[in-house]
Amino acid sequence: YEYGRPWLDHMTTYLKGNVDFISSFIEVELPDINLPKPEGSYQIWLDFRKLGLSNEELATFLSEKAGLALNQGYTYGPGGDGFARMNIASPRAIIEKAMVQLKMALS
Repeated sequence: YEYGRPWLDHMTTYLKGNVDFISSFIEVELPDINLPKPEGSYQIWLDFRKLGLSNEELATFLSEKAGLALNQGYTYGPGGDGFARMNIASPRAIIEKAMVQLKMALS
C-alpha cells in the first residue's frame, strides 16, 4: 500500500480513458444504447432498454450475435432489467473490439 499510488493513478487515468472512449463510441455509433454515468470502479452499466428485448433475448443477442460475455443486469436485482454490466479493466484494443462487435450486431 505504501508504494502503490503511482500505479493507482495510472490505472484510474486508464479506466477513465476507457469510459471516455465507450461514451464517445456509443454517442456516435450506438444511439439505442445508453451509458449511465459510472460512479467508480472498473464496471459500467450499459442500458439496452430502447431495444425492447426481454432479459433472455438480450442475453442471447449479446452472447450469440455480438459475441460478448456481459453480466446480465437483472441478476443484480430490481431495476436491472434491460441492462448489462461490462468490465472495462481491459486493454483499450479489447474495449474497441467489443464496441465494434456490438455495432456490427446491431446493424
